Amino acid sequence: MQEKSYGISRYILLVATLSFLGWAFETGYMFLCSGKWHDRGFMTLPFCPIYGCALFSTYLLAGTPDEPRALLKGVKNRVLRYALYFLLAFFVPSAFEIAVGFVLDKGLGVCLWSYNGVPLNLGGYACVPVSLAWAVLIFLFMKFLFLPIKRLLGRIPLHGARLGALFLLVFAGIDILLKFL
Repeated sequence: MQEKSYGISRYILLVATLSFLGWAFETGYMFLCSGKWHDRGFMTLPFCPIYGCALFSTYLLAGTPDEPRALLKGVKNRVLRYALYFLLAFFVPSAFEIAVGFVLDKGLGVCLWSYNGVPLNLGGYACVPVSLAWAVLIFLFMKFLFLPIKRLLGRIPLHGARLGALFLLVFAGIDILLKFL
Protein backbone atom coordinates (compact mmCIF):
# COMPACT_ATOMS: atom_id res chain seq x y z
CA MET A 1 0.00 0.00 0.00
CA GLN A 2 1.35 3.39 -0.98
CA GLU A 3 2.19 5.84 1.80
CA LYS A 4 -0.25 8.46 0.49
CA SER A 5 -3.17 6.04 0.46
CA TYR A 6 -2.48 4.73 3.97
CA GLY A 7 -4.57 7.49 5.51
CA ILE A 8 -4.83 9.10 8.92
CA SER A 9 -7.27 6.45 10.18
CA ARG A 10 -4.75 3.69 9.64
CA TYR A 11 -2.03 5.80 11.25
CA ILE A 12 -4.26 6.22 14.31
CA LEU A 13 -4.70 2.43 14.38
CA LEU A 14 -0.93 2.05 14.00
CA VAL A 15 -0.20 4.35 16.95
CA ALA A 16 -2.86 2.52 19.00
CA THR A 17 -1.32 -0.85 18.08
CA LEU A 18 2.15 0.37 19.03
CA SER A 19 0.74 1.80 22.27
CA PHE A 20 -0.87 -1.53 23.09
CA LEU A 21 2.32 -3.46 22.28
CA GLY A 22 4.29 -1.06 24.51
CA TRP A 23 1.80 -1.59 27.34
CA ALA A 24 1.98 -5.39 26.86
CA PHE A 25 5.79 -5.33 26.78
CA GLU A 26 6.12 -3.22 29.91
CA THR A 27 3.40 -5.11 31.78
CA GLY A 28 5.02 -8.43 30.88
CA TYR A 29 8.47 -7.16 31.81
CA MET A 30 7.25 -5.95 35.20
CA PHE A 31 5.52 -9.30 35.81
CA LEU A 32 8.74 -11.18 35.01
CA CYS A 33 10.75 -8.90 37.31
CA SER A 34 8.38 -8.93 40.28
CA GLY A 35 6.15 -11.97 39.81
CA LYS A 36 3.16 -9.66 40.32
CA TRP A 37 0.67 -8.08 37.94
CA HIS A 38 1.27 -4.37 37.48
CA ASP A 39 -1.01 -2.51 35.10
CA ARG A 40 1.60 -0.27 33.56
CA GLY A 41 -0.04 2.82 32.27
CA PHE A 42 -1.97 5.94 32.99
CA MET A 43 -5.05 4.84 31.11
CA THR A 44 -7.64 2.23 32.03
CA LEU A 45 -7.44 0.90 28.49
CA PRO A 46 -4.41 -1.31 27.80
CA PHE A 47 -2.35 1.41 26.15
CA CYS A 48 0.83 3.32 26.91
CA PRO A 49 0.57 6.15 24.35
CA ILE A 50 4.13 7.29 25.04
CA TYR A 51 5.38 4.11 23.30
CA GLY A 52 3.13 4.49 20.28
CA CYS A 53 3.95 8.17 19.90
CA ALA A 54 7.71 7.66 20.33
CA LEU A 55 7.83 4.82 17.78
CA PHE A 56 5.61 6.65 15.31
CA SER A 57 7.71 9.81 15.68
CA THR A 58 10.85 7.77 15.07
CA TYR A 59 9.22 6.42 11.92
CA LEU A 60 8.22 9.89 10.72
CA LEU A 61 11.71 11.27 11.37
CA ALA A 62 13.80 8.37 10.11
CA GLY A 63 11.65 5.56 8.68
CA THR A 64 13.04 2.16 9.53
CA PRO A 65 16.70 1.15 9.59
CA ASP A 66 16.39 -0.44 6.14
CA GLU A 67 13.78 1.92 4.63
CA PRO A 68 14.95 5.39 5.62
CA ARG A 69 12.86 8.51 5.20
CA ALA A 70 13.02 12.20 6.14
CA LEU A 71 16.22 12.80 8.13
CA LEU A 72 17.97 9.64 6.94
CA LYS A 73 16.64 9.37 3.39
CA GLY A 74 19.88 10.51 1.75
CA VAL A 75 22.20 8.39 3.90
CA LYS A 76 23.29 5.55 1.60
CA ASN A 77 26.03 4.08 3.77
CA ARG A 78 24.27 1.37 5.80
CA VAL A 79 26.67 1.47 8.77
CA LEU A 80 26.33 5.24 9.09
CA ARG A 81 22.55 5.06 8.62
CA TYR A 82 22.26 2.37 11.32
CA ALA A 83 24.40 4.43 13.70
CA LEU A 84 22.33 7.56 13.08
CA TYR A 85 19.13 5.55 13.43
CA PHE A 86 20.34 4.19 16.75
CA LEU A 87 21.04 7.75 17.95
CA LEU A 88 17.53 8.83 16.98
CA ALA A 89 16.14 5.73 18.70
CA PHE A 90 18.02 6.91 21.79
CA PHE A 91 16.97 10.57 21.71
CA VAL A 92 13.34 10.43 20.49
CA PRO A 93 11.95 8.27 23.33
CA SER A 94 14.17 10.13 25.82
CA ALA A 95 12.63 13.42 24.69
CA PHE A 96 9.17 11.89 25.11
CA GLU A 97 10.04 10.60 28.60
CA ILE A 98 11.36 14.00 29.65
CA ALA A 99 8.42 15.96 28.23
CA VAL A 100 5.65 13.60 29.35
CA GLY A 101 7.26 12.89 32.72
CA PHE A 102 7.66 16.61 33.41
CA VAL A 103 4.09 17.49 32.37
CA LEU A 104 2.57 14.63 34.37
CA ASP A 105 4.73 15.35 37.41
CA LYS A 106 4.72 19.14 37.54
CA GLY A 107 1.43 19.80 35.77
CA LEU A 108 -0.77 17.04 37.13
CA GLY A 109 1.07 15.79 40.21
CA VAL A 110 1.32 12.28 38.75
CA CYS A 111 4.61 10.38 38.76
CA LEU A 112 4.41 7.24 36.60
CA TRP A 113 8.16 6.56 36.63
CA SER A 114 11.29 7.87 38.26
CA TYR A 115 14.90 7.22 37.40
CA ASN A 116 16.20 9.21 40.37
CA GLY A 117 18.24 6.28 41.67
CA VAL A 118 19.72 5.47 38.27
CA PRO A 119 23.03 7.03 37.23
CA LEU A 120 23.06 9.68 34.50
CA ASN A 121 19.43 10.67 34.91
CA LEU A 122 17.85 13.93 33.87
CA GLY A 123 15.50 15.08 36.59
CA GLY A 124 14.46 11.48 37.15
CA TYR A 125 12.49 11.59 33.87
CA ALA A 126 15.04 9.89 31.62
CA CYS A 127 18.42 8.22 32.08
CA VAL A 128 21.19 6.97 29.85
CA PRO A 129 21.01 3.24 30.75
CA VAL A 130 17.27 3.02 30.06
CA SER A 131 17.56 5.19 26.95
CA LEU A 132 20.25 2.84 25.62
CA ALA A 133 17.97 -0.13 26.26
CA TRP A 134 15.13 1.64 24.45
CA ALA A 135 17.43 2.44 21.53
CA VAL A 136 18.30 -1.25 21.11
CA LEU A 137 14.67 -2.36 21.44
CA ILE A 138 13.38 0.32 19.07
CA PHE A 139 16.06 -0.42 16.50
CA LEU A 140 15.20 -4.13 16.53
CA PHE A 141 11.45 -3.53 16.55
CA MET A 142 11.63 -1.06 13.68
CA LYS A 143 13.96 -3.34 11.70
CA PHE A 144 11.93 -6.53 12.03
CA LEU A 145 8.34 -5.85 13.18
CA PHE A 146 7.20 -2.34 12.30
CA LEU A 147 6.67 -2.72 8.55
CA PRO A 148 4.82 -6.08 8.78
CA ILE A 149 2.47 -4.54 11.38
CA LYS A 150 2.02 -1.44 9.22
CA ARG A 151 1.27 -3.58 6.15
CA LEU A 152 -1.20 -5.72 8.11
CA LEU A 153 -3.09 -2.62 9.26
CA GLY A 154 -2.98 -1.35 5.68
CA ARG A 155 -5.17 -4.31 4.66
CA ILE A 156 -8.06 -3.03 6.76
CA PRO A 157 -10.70 -1.56 4.45
CA LEU A 158 -10.80 2.24 4.69
CA HIS A 159 -14.32 2.28 6.16
CA GLY A 160 -13.32 -0.21 8.87
CA ALA A 161 -10.14 1.76 9.60
CA ARG A 162 -12.17 4.96 9.98
CA LEU A 163 -14.65 3.31 12.35
CA GLY A 164 -11.88 1.66 14.36
CA ALA A 165 -9.92 4.91 14.64
CA LEU A 166 -13.04 6.84 15.68
CA PHE A 167 -13.89 4.17 18.26
CA LEU A 168 -10.37 4.26 19.72
CA LEU A 169 -10.22 8.05 19.82
CA VAL A 170 -13.60 8.34 21.55
CA PHE A 171 -12.84 5.68 24.16
CA ALA A 172 -9.29 6.92 24.75
CA GLY A 173 -10.62 10.46 25.17
CA ILE A 174 -13.26 9.27 27.66
CA ASP A 175 -10.62 7.22 29.48
CA ILE A 176 -8.31 10.21 29.86
CA LEU A 177 -11.15 12.57 30.86
CA LEU A 178 -12.31 10.16 33.58
CA LYS A 179 -8.79 10.24 35.05
CA PHE A 180 -9.23 13.95 35.75
CA LEU A 181 -12.84 14.01 36.99
